[in-house]
Amino acid sequence: MLDPAERLNFLKHAGWAGALETRVGEDWSQRKIFRVEKSGRSAIVMHSLPDDHPQATAGHKLRDFVRISSYLFSIGLSAPQVYAQDVAHGLLLVEDFGSISLQDRIQDMPSSQGDDYLRATNVLAHIYGRSQHISIDLPDYYAGHIHTGRRRVVDWYIPAIKRVKNPDGLSEEYLEVWKKIEKSLPIVPRRFLHADFHPANLMWLAEREKDKQIGLVDFQGAVVGPAPYDLVNLLDDARRIVPDDIRAVCLGKFIEHLMPAERESFLAWYPILACQFHCRVIGQAVKLAVHSGKTRLLDLVPILSHHLQHDLKHPLLAPLAQWFVAQRVDFRETATIDLSGLGSLIREDAF
Repeated sequence: MLDPAERLNFLKHAGWAGALETRVGEDWSQRKIFRVEKSGRSAIVMHSLPDDHPQATAGHKLRDFVRISSYLFSIGLSAPQVYAQDVAHGLLLVEDFGSISLQDRIQDMPSSQGDDYLRATNVLAHIYGRSQHISIDLPDYYAGHIHTGRRRVVDWYIPAIKRVKNPDGLSEEYLEVWKKIEKSLPIVPRRFLHADFHPANLMWLAEREKDKQIGLVDFQGAVVGPAPYDLVNLLDDARRIVPDDIRAVCLGKFIEHLMPAERESFLAWYPILACQFHCRVIGQAVKLAVHSGKTRLLDLVPILSHHLQHDLKHPLLAPLAQWFVAQRVDFRETATIDLSGLGSLIREDAF
């Protein structure tokens, strides 16, 4: 679907004809990323569906990458500069932040992970302090797939483990529990949210200083929403279990400069957003396996189950914990997801 000839023509007009091209990583979206090298220089080519393509989805549009990159740069952070663009054909040429992410550093140098998580936390504190007023239009967190996606644990995960189609009204009943929990909370500060803030999307730029040592990528799905969400993504990561001591230090570091009311709100909303995040991703893992045959996210189910066990112990989430007990859903048990025939057990109105 993505025409290599268009990419080569784009590179030619950008002054990169004949560059050595290497595929970089894998992306869960309909997008390919390449590193191009020529005459001692390197850059990154992003090749995706054009923004106006019928199958292009929110959170994956190149125009958003361009304007959000500019915004992040304007508030003093490291985001890739855009060298050339042909958005009509789904192509961008951007600054190369290298190949070392914080995820790589954490895997290769576990002893440094405390410092790396603290660096990432400082970036989020930087964003919090500078995004009370946001100079670009961004989607609202509550109007998009992230918040709505908290229902995926019901729509996809429950039928997968119970091997029966959900009855009418089950998702609505579950969402009503969430509605009551959210209404009990204080007003939460709203800020710029990267919305996919985890170590694989944070590049290590050793030659830069302070917060600019962290290069931000994959931010085109950014939204405006509840301030704790990105810190949840970082410290309650769906892909790993962050050590408790590191998690506590980073959370403490973030809130230490907040005003008392902000701190109270932040700490009240943090466990709520963590649980919603894990409910979304555990269901999304099943959805991707059923719809797209992408099964690698199923490997995260044990980690997500561990997170949900922890989440549901919080007093504010007691009504939700009781609801799961009533549905005989126990995250302490290791679930085996059998994909055979599962598609027939998913309701048509599943999100």
